[in-house]
Amino acid sequence: MNEDLQMLEKEIERLSDQLEISRVIQYLKDREKEEGGFSFVPDLYPDIEDTYYATRTLQLLKADIDRIKTANYLKSINWSDANFPRIVYMLLYLHLSVGIQLPPPLLDLLKMDWSRFQILNAQYYSNEIWKLLNQPQKPLPSPSPFQFHQQEDLQSLRKKVSVLLDNGVGLDTQEIIRWVQLSQNGDGGFGFYPGTTSYMENTYSALEILSMLHASPWRIDLCQEYIVNCQTKSGGFGRAPLSFPFIESTFQAIAGLHLLEEMEGGDH
Repeated sequence: MNEDLQMLEKEIERLSDQLEISRVIQYLKDREKEEGGFSFVPDLYPDIEDTYYATRTLQLLKADIDRIKTANYLKSINWSDANFPRIVYMLLYLHLSVGIQLPPPLLDLLKMDWSRFQILNAQYYSNEIWKLLNQPQKPLPSPSPFQFHQQEDLQSLRKKVSVLLDNGVGLDTQEIIRWVQLSQNGDGGFGFYPGTTSYMENTYSALEILSMLHASPWRIDLCQEYIVNCQTKSGGFGRAPLSFPFIESTFQAIAGLHLLEEMEGGDH
């Protein structure tokens, strides 16, 4: 057993050496605009989602963030476009990350209660907003819309598990863990659900779910190898090996590797 563990540790160390962190940071810095903000295509205008994922990734890598540029970008936000809880959450996160005062339009949006619609995305991001603000979460009117169903895609299940755990609702942990583990393919990545093609967003979602439930993939080493193989020459990561890099996929890759490192270290 000790020999198997040592082999696994050596394999993970080898893959970590292959991952060049400096190239990841450079990939992100190359996509930061002079006026602030990020875009996955250097010639495009910056957008909220890319700026959020770039900031999260740089934080995970403990790299410097140009707070002045990011603050400048946030001052240019068109608030009429920020009418979804996902975007409001991202904007709140960015404002808190760079330590600037929350503007009145954002404060007004934070007063809205999207959770009343009992829609998964609305409930999940409402919970995440309340966490950032250190506010108590409102109880679920009914947990029924958020229960686990077979053939559910991992991205939706990640949010459901988070919502149910946040609200102290019981769930069949072992059934969910097994179903997620069955979604891992021979290449090490995870499909949308068992028997489907591996993609980075599914792999990240699977790792988040397993982490929340204090479990891990059957093959940690293969999962790490899959993620590392998704890194491109530019330094960013694609949704799959040999695919175009995106800032969101890069965040999912780095966050996934951090989760795997915790799992390998015995935290789960």
